[in-house]
Amino acid sequence: MFTHLHLHSYYSIQDGLSSIKDIVSKVKELGQTSCALTDHGNMFGVVKFYKECKANGIKPIIGSEVYVAERTMHDKTNDVKPIIGCEVYVAPGSRFDKVLDKSVKYNHLILLAKNMTGYKNLMEIVSDAYTEGFYYKPRTDIEQLKKHSEGLICLSACLAGRVPRLLLDEKYEEAKAEAIEMSNIFEDYYLEVQNHGQEEDKVVIEGIKRISEETGIPMVATNDAHYVNKDDWKAHEAHICIGRGQRLADPAHFTYPTHEFYIKSEDEMRELLPEEACDNTNKIADLCDFEMEFHNYHIPKFPIPDGFDTEESYFEHLCYEGFNKLYGDNKDLKEKLDFEINTIKEMGYVGYFLIVQDYINYAKANGIPVGPGRGSAAGSIVSYCLGITALEPTKYDLIFERFLNPERISMPDIDVDFDPTRRKEVIDYVANKYGQEAVCQICTFGTMQAKAAVKDVARIMDMDYREANTLSKMIPEKMSLKEALEYSDELKLKYDHDLLAQKVIDMAIKLENVPKSVGTHAAGVVISSEAVKHFIPIMASKDGVATMHDMNEVEEQGVLKMDFLGLRNLTVINDTIKLVKENKGIDIDINNIPLDDADVYNMIAKGKTVGVFQLESKGIRDALKKMQPACFEDIIAGISLYRPGPMEYIPEYVKNKKNPSKIQYKTEVLRPILDVTYGVMVYQEQVMNIVRSLAGYSFGRSDLVRRYMSKKKMDKMLEEKEYFINGKTDENGNVEIKGCVRNGISKKVASEIFDQMTSFAEYAFNKSHSACYTLNAYRTAYLKFYYPLEYMVCLLNSVINFERQFFQYFQEIKKMGIKILLPSVNYSIYKNSTENGCMRIGLSQIKGFNRLLANDILEERRNGLFKSIKEFLERLKNSKNISMPSVENLIKSGAFDEIDKDRSELLNSFGNLYTQIVSKSKNELSGQLSLISSDFMQENFSKSDKYSKDEMLYFEKEVLGFYISSHPLDDYKNYIITNNSMKLLDLKVLDKGIYKTIVYVNSVKTRRNKKNIMLKTVNVEDFSSSIELLDVKDLDIHKGQIYEIYIKISVNSFGNTNYTIIDANEINEIYSKKLYIKLNILDINSKKILSDLSEKYKGYNQVILYILSEDKTLKLDNKFDLTNKDLIKDLENIFGKDKFLIN
Repeated sequence: MFTHLHLHSYYSIQDGLSSIKDIVSKVKELGQTSCALTDHGNMFGVVKFYKECKANGIKPIIGSEVYVAERTMHDKTNDVKPIIGCEVYVAPGSRFDKVLDKSVKYNHLILLAKNMTGYKNLMEIVSDAYTEGFYYKPRTDIEQLKKHSEGLICLSACLAGRVPRLLLDEKYEEAKAEAIEMSNIFEDYYLEVQNHGQEEDKVVIEGIKRISEETGIPMVATNDAHYVNKDDWKAHEAHICIGRGQRLADPAHFTYPTHEFYIKSEDEMRELLPEEACDNTNKIADLCDFEMEFHNYHIPKFPIPDGFDTEESYFEHLCYEGFNKLYGDNKDLKEKLDFEINTIKEMGYVGYFLIVQDYINYAKANGIPVGPGRGSAAGSIVSYCLGITALEPTKYDLIFERFLNPERISMPDIDVDFDPTRRKEVIDYVANKYGQEAVCQICTFGTMQAKAAVKDVARIMDMDYREANTLSKMIPEKMSLKEALEYSDELKLKYDHDLLAQKVIDMAIKLENVPKSVGTHAAGVVISSEAVKHFIPIMASKDGVATMHDMNEVEEQGVLKMDFLGLRNLTVINDTIKLVKENKGIDIDINNIPLDDADVYNMIAKGKTVGVFQLESKGIRDALKKMQPACFEDIIAGISLYRPGPMEYIPEYVKNKKNPSKIQYKTEVLRPILDVTYGVMVYQEQVMNIVRSLAGYSFGRSDLVRRYMSKKKMDKMLEEKEYFINGKTDENGNVEIKGCVRNGISKKVASEIFDQMTSFAEYAFNKSHSACYTLNAYRTAYLKFYYPLEYMVCLLNSVINFERQFFQYFQEIKKMGIKILLPSVNYSIYKNSTENGCMRIGLSQIKGFNRLLANDILEERRNGLFKSIKEFLERLKNSKNISMPSVENLIKSGAFDEIDKDRSELLNSFGNLYTQIVSKSKNELSGQLSLISSDFMQENFSKSDKYSKDEMLYFEKEVLGFYISSHPLDDYKNYIITNNSMKLLDLKVLDKGIYKTIVYVNSVKTRRNKKNIMLKTVNVEDFSSSIELLDVKDLDIHKGQIYEIYIKISVNSFGNTNYTIIDANEINEIYSKKLYIKLNILDINSKKILSDLSEKYKGYNQVILYILSEDKTLKLDNKFDLTNKDLIKDLENIFGKDKFLIN
């Protein structure tokens, strides 16, 4: 029997090609019973490899190919048995040395874990190679190998190992000495022989044989497998080309010397290498006896205060203390609390809850805003009593077992929202409390998806860029390439009739889902009882230190996984509370605002929720107008229903809410469960309550049913359906589940209810999660209603760097009637602020404005307000941050309007003044002689015409990015409304179609793209947003004009949305046209016809009637839409072509 001991998966990033599944499948197919994984310098894939091997009866051998430094790793120069290992890089000296010396190479070394001790030592070596020895590669050194050799088997590695390199350099004695040294370090050391058909292999094999004979160090046969099958070499080469940015046609592209780096059969290996060396592979496999541990928890011990003996006693104390404050002497809920406490203790999660409540309460005590909760944890009274969540669970029928189920053992998962500007303070607190090494982030893998794989392969195969784009567009979103070939007739046709396209797709299929990069999870953090690397290998990342295993794997390995999320809305709420206190002297306790305020719900029901958490998209605003929420439960339902799937139940919800007396329940037992959502099944918790109330399930088992339904486990669902209808008894005939029939519900009705639950459960939302979202939504809505100025200013400041949202909120502020003041050198601060019931634009909004200069202005303003531009320049002349462009932009923005002459005079004259004052001061400071006489130090302004309204607006747009004093479309508001013009903001959420909108043109530009094709782009805006459009037809469009345009929306192969103008009409031409109609007589019938037409084609164009019988002209009050082609047809049919005229 033969065992592969040197094998790379695609977790040897940008080098290995084989998936874990394909490796194990191939090994099993070859009849081999054990296998090692030895990725380059990392242990990214070991958990997946171990589990896949175990699932297929293969013995896994865990290892790694490490890089070893020549001096130390601190030098920095240029039922298959799974065997866990790694190919490490050994630094030439110390792993700490970081000297650029291209002559010094890292030596490879294979390490395999014999047992748990070896696995832990392997994690130490690989982790330290990243966190201490990383320099181009993660490198270890001899010092580390000596320190952590126990339990490890060492192989001398491929041609990049130190022994083979010395042999190739004809340094036999040094190679022999190296082998002897390594055999002294490792109890089990083997000299590796490989034969990939290279001349170098022959030299090394002969040298290894001689060393083995002279020293007694055994040989072992390996194949440096980077792909599964021999014919995968092309895909492997393509993979490397993509990673290196090379082309396959380029003779200089990197390639392996032969095509022999695949998983070979035993016969192939024995034909190539000595029998003894092949036999030793199984001896090594027999030495490996490692079982990976799962769900063996490593939660840190919580430091309990004096007066408490155990974590449990302190936990109970905190729970009852919180309960007494919140509930008093409520015996029913006390019983529920006792049940939760006992469940948490029995499941071993007391420490978990203590840790979470501690850092949450630390944040609160230090003024760091914390969210009210997330997810199913909100169903727990313990969570509420400990301050982890802020929503009373029983009031909204939130269920503890949805969170922690004694019948479904799993680690709790409590995600917490923090103010993103202070989130790191909480993470630092945790790291300081439990130890820096015990806390780290979690890695993620960026993989090659279908569209990206096609584009990458097309590039290295020299397919035309446009053709590659077209090909990738044929792939439907979120489909694999194989699925796309079956689903898309267009793609299949291209594949069958285009040889190059076929080659690209075939290659892309082999590369699809291969990891391209390693990143860090945005919020995930792990906390362990000691250094994380003792349980999970870690790596250095740009954001700090992260695990080498992903989110799911770290949980299985027993460390505490938390999500420390940043929620911008918490910043907004906190800033609003501070600003209200500053402006009005009112203290807002956001945790105790009334949740039944009719005015707030009325605002929400009107859809006036732009800027309200979770309720601001156009779609949900439209849904809210239909649903007319009047209480907290209604908002919970709205958030839960407004998602793909459940959205189709909104009409039924609305209908039932309007006519509650007409709601029909299949059984009255459903009424108390579904009445809160007007007979519509909305929540997962309702599914749980239905199986409990109708069939007598326990809370725990009801949660299992919910999971089976949501995961579509058909075998389990069929089993549970039988229990739901007819019940379940144990082997002694005792009733475990009563079932619906025993409770008086017919089989037919029970079956219908179960089927309805099954179809809905796939989409059913976690009510606990939705309820927490609702609390955040209500709080933001409350602040918007009662403190609109303060809330909107803080909201706007929170999105200063996000143009689309900033524009949306800015327009909402205007719409709300809040007066907006121009920037001011005397009154603006850096951010937008409030001033006498108005919003004052901050200095930060001025384009290119230096924050340091803003600080200088504010500091100087402490000495009094500025009275003129000359004084302003005099007082700031020594600022290192002032410049002529910054002063010019201050003038253009209107920042001097309150204190000096009009902008036209200032702009024409300030240059001389700046030179006289500021430049002179800087010259003097630098020791330069000024030739400017003091006689010229005076405030002389040249006379010039005042700027027009359009010029002032242009300046505002130029330096602020938006209009303040007015908007170019102001005169056309009614026309825009009557024409049902699509808002640009709404347009941005669409992915295809043709839409009409009315816009102002900010700019028209032409440029050449990479293909040297001339492109014309048009930047337009309306009251809601701005957008850049592509004008491929070269239409007659000019800057500063208003147009009615038709925009085609499409999505390119990169997933980017394209906006293309297909037609444009200048609005002045449309707006000024009139309809003339000639009538013989204006009787009742004519009036009715005209009335019907005006209703049908309501617009903004004047209609003039000429009455022949009376020889007079009348102007209609009602106006028509002359752009509607159907109107023209109706006019022709009713009056005749010669009876009307449009001019």
